[in-house]
Amino acid sequence: MKKKYIVYVGVVGQIAVGKGILVKYLTDKLEFVSFSLSSILHDELKKKGIKKFTRKTLQDIGDKLRNRYGDDVLARRAVEFLKKQGERHVVIEGIRNPGEIEFLKKNPSFILIGVKADREIRFKRLLERGKPWDPKTWNDFVNVDRRDLGIGQQKSGQQVGKCLAYCDYVLTNNKDLKDFERKVKDLMKKIFKLNGTS
Repeated sequence: MKKKYIVYVGVVGQIAVGKGILVKYLTDKLEFVSFSLSSILHDELKKKGIKKFTRKTLQDIGDKLRNRYGDDVLARRAVEFLKKQGERHVVIEGIRNPGEIEFLKKNPSFILIGVKADREIRFKRLLERGKPWDPKTWNDFVNVDRRDLGIGQQKSGQQVGKCLAYCDYVLTNNKDLKDFERKVKDLMKKIFKLNGTS
């Protein structure tokens, strides 16, 4: 009988880089379940009765949780939840601190994929997608983006720049949707051939 592996694919990248396209491929084509670490932050806001918030609010909540419970707290909570649900193939979004990656890497089948894109392109995409908590001006976007990257942040803060250094694979998304979807498809073929976990 073939052993069933628990496969976690982590996705990391700055705001509006196109992570959702990669996640959609994994869920639609490879039947992965998607789990976003930011859903834990949204739950925290609900507990506090906060209905109106910005991306900075989410960043602040994440930083506070890591400061209080350890840099891996969001990853620990995610894995505890996923194990209870019995999920075996999961794509995890919203990774923003190396502590989360170090915890997830305890699973030998964990794969981390980074996505990169130019800042100007990402700002245009952000305005087009229109999420209510996203920044609306260039200056606000740059401030949030720099914090997300890790500039001026403490160890327990946003550290996407450092997270990208942990990646097993990195994709660049500076062109159109068709180009990036092709890159995603090619990478998935390569990964699951190499790992034998399709």
